[in-house]
Amino acid sequence: MISDKTVLSAEDEAALDATIQEIAEGHGHVSNLMQTLALAPQGLAAFAALSRYTLYGSHLTELQRQLAIVIAVRDVHYGWAHHEPLARAVGVTSDQLQLIRDGRVPKDLAPAEHALCDYAFEISAGRRLPQRVAEAVHQNFSARQIDIALLTSFSIAIAALALALEVSIEPPETLQFELEWQRHKAAG
Repeated sequence: MISDKTVLSAEDEAALDATIQEIAEGHGHVSNLMQTLALAPQGLAAFAALSRYTLYGSHLTELQRQLAIVIAVRDVHYGWAHHEPLARAVGVTSDQLQLIRDGRVPKDLAPAEHALCDYAFEISAGRRLPQRVAEAVHQNFSARQIDIALLTSFSIAIAALALALEVSIEPPETLQFELEWQRHKAAG
């Protein structure tokens, strides 16, 4: 039996329905992670809006977005299962992915992507940025492109939620659909 504390009000139900529809339209589907947040419709709406912005609204390239994300989720199976194929699809190699999984920046990246990876690793570790890392990011990115910090931090939040809430990974056909959706969105 569901307790009265877990039943949504009519207002919350309407907000949830609108948010679910918006997520489906913006992301192509409603992930298991998003579904776990359904009992907090306004929180889910805010979470989904930040997801949309970091995935589609920032001024980073798709390669840069995926590098920052895989760095942040490298130790979380849910996040890795979603983003490792997306990273491969935009050109991240198996060797580069293995280095990232091991906590290292691939040496064969272009200077901007190398700077981004250094920056994302520092943020993911919760450390203050070394001066050399901050300088490299500022040399390679505009102030507007410092969305790297927001994207990396949001990806860390996703990883934490997936672990804490024990979110199950979607079936392979859903992950394949997500890959195709992302390719379509990236092609613009």
